[in-house]
Amino acid sequence: MTGACQKILLTCAISLFLVATVILPAPGAAQDTGSELPPPLQPDAMEKLVSDLDPEQVEALTDLMELLQQSAAAGEQAATAAADGPGFVEQLQMALGNFTGMVAGHFQALPDLFSSIISSIGALFAGAIAGPVHILIGAIAIILAAGFAAEFLINRFTAARRDTIQNKTPENLFETVKLVSTRAGLDLGGLVVFAVIALIVARIAVFDPGTRSYALQAVFWIVFLPRLIAALLRFALAPNRRELRLVTADDATAKSLYHNFTILFAIVGIAFFIRNVMEGAGTDAGGTFRFFVGFGVNAWIIAVIWKARHGLTSIILGDEEDPTSGLERMARFWPYFSMVFIAFNWLLVQFTASMGVEALTAGRSLAVIVLVVFAPFLDTMVRGIVSHIVPPMQGEGPVAEAAHLQTRHSYVRIARVALLAFLVLVVGRIYGLNLLALGGDDGSAVARNSVIFLLILAAGYLAWEITNLWVAHQLAKDSPPAETQDDDAEMGGAGKSRIATILPLMRIVLQVTIITLTGLLALSQLGINITPLLAGAGVIGLAVGFGAQTLVQDVVSGVFFLMDDAFRLGEFIDTGGAQGTIEKISLRSLQLRGTKGAVHIVPYGQIPKLTNLSRDWVIMKLKFTVPFDTDVEKVRKLFKKIGQEIMEMEEFKDDLLAPFKGQGVADVDDVGIVVRGKFTTKPGKQFGVRKEIYKRVQKTFEENGIQFARKEVRVQLPEGTNLDDKQKETLASAAAAASAAEEKKPAAE
Repeated sequence: MTGACQKILLTCAISLFLVATVILPAPGAAQDTGSELPPPLQPDAMEKLVSDLDPEQVEALTDLMELLQQSAAAGEQAATAAADGPGFVEQLQMALGNFTGMVAGHFQALPDLFSSIISSIGALFAGAIAGPVHILIGAIAIILAAGFAAEFLINRFTAARRDTIQNKTPENLFETVKLVSTRAGLDLGGLVVFAVIALIVARIAVFDPGTRSYALQAVFWIVFLPRLIAALLRFALAPNRRELRLVTADDATAKSLYHNFTILFAIVGIAFFIRNVMEGAGTDAGGTFRFFVGFGVNAWIIAVIWKARHGLTSIILGDEEDPTSGLERMARFWPYFSMVFIAFNWLLVQFTASMGVEALTAGRSLAVIVLVVFAPFLDTMVRGIVSHIVPPMQGEGPVAEAAHLQTRHSYVRIARVALLAFLVLVVGRIYGLNLLALGGDDGSAVARNSVIFLLILAAGYLAWEITNLWVAHQLAKDSPPAETQDDDAEMGGAGKSRIATILPLMRIVLQVTIITLTGLLALSQLGINITPLLAGAGVIGLAVGFGAQTLVQDVVSGVFFLMDDAFRLGEFIDTGGAQGTIEKISLRSLQLRGTKGAVHIVPYGQIPKLTNLSRDWVIMKLKFTVPFDTDVEKVRKLFKKIGQEIMEMEEFKDDLLAPFKGQGVADVDDVGIVVRGKFTTKPGKQFGVRKEIYKRVQKTFEENGIQFARKEVRVQLPEGTNLDDKQKETLASAAAAASAAEEKKPAAE
């Protein structure tokens, strides 16, 4: 570096230093916009000062300024790091360290906890907490005696009602719910009377406030709470009466859940009473007591669920005769998920406590566990309620049954969405989150957009289910019942209604529209620009239209066929190249079931002409050949009589639109006279009527001496000719050969 460059650099460094120290005010100092450098420190004076220094001095000052700049940069980095705080990894390590330290501290404090419990109980018996122990015990005895006496009187007053419930066997679910609810109301009513009388007697008979407080606490936690839980469990599980059980559980599972949870809450009540005694004794019950009580309660619940896991699966499945695969998977998975969630929830409580966050207390944790574990029971209850509010099946046949089943599934899914939303909101409240407020204007943009995104998805799902409900309702209402056809039927029967034919296609179109709109709105709410997606979809649509003209032709032709009401599901049609009964209609093709069982797939664009053989009514014409000497008028009258008899038959009177009657001579051939008769029926009913007509015509002709004409060879011999057996046999053989040759002659020509 040359001396001139060093001087210039040093001048700039000194200028910056002076600006930082003189011109810029100190933190918190007022700024003076009119401040100027004093005359001795003007640029000319600084240049003169630098020019007077020798090169060694200039280099020393340069090194000094570089050292000052490095120190300033290091100070800025330290300040930035201090402002940003520790990173995620450091925070996680710190949190894990706090958690392990807390757990270790609780185990180390376990001897002190036992000594505190013993000393607190000793203080209670010594009379230092709630007064003399004999007075406390007497107060508890008086309160219990008064409460039980009042409850006994109430039970005696309602004994007749209880006996009715005990002796009555319900015949359906409604009666079961009614009986169980009545019994639960009587049990809870007795407990309410017990509690009210206990409070009144405590106020009157126990004068010391401290003794009264601890006596009531002992009665509530140790006696009232377990009995309340037992009454609620008896309502749901009915451990001793299977016919009153609201859930599908065997006796072993119901009794196990009832006894284990009743004992659990009895232990919890004792633990809470001991905690209050420790607080009254001035002993720090604190985190160690809550830690081990919470650990014991959660471990007990996990053990109960593990023991009853198969029974819980049966409860979740309920009375479903044909459960869906999703329900079966959920039923098998839920007990294990519940155990994992309980362990995770307990760890979360302890982890947040180790970080000094008390948002999730033990009581809130237990509430979350109850909601999650018993959610499948609520689902079972929802399915039971839906089974009673679903409208009865409309119509008959497989279509009506499928529509009714679809309606029931839609009701269940909608109820499950509502139940899930309720559980999510309640759990969020327990954790201290108001999920509804997140979508407000005062909430953050991310939270608001997330809530709106979920609402859009929920609205789309509800629109999907409402579409399924409407289509299922219309299909059940407009589809005729399934009609049995004869085994010799060659064509399909009457088709379904026009709306029943179009509805499946409408459902597909509506579902695609719902999915598309929901997806686009949800993406736009997440901040994604959907304009390029719409433009790309338009380009793809044009490409498909130009590249798949046959597909477009099929779809457009199908639309016009449906607009013309050319065919319906279940009708027998002839497309010019295939015949069959319409089994399925898609956007581009028909699926026909041929008379021999073959399935024909016919695109709409390949149908030049369509003949519908099942629309409105069917005329069937029957031909009979009688000998030349038959009285044709007599045959006509016999046909009319047969037609009247069939019209009066219960089996055919609703299907025949016009009776069977003769049409006179239709033809004359070399065998005899061809007479014809006809009748009109509903589509698909002509074959049964035809079979009955054939049977009656044969019987009537036999009774009236009329024979059916048949081909025969007549040999005329001169009068007085006598033939032996061999000659007759030779003559018959020659006649048969001549007849055979005559039959082959037209075929050869």
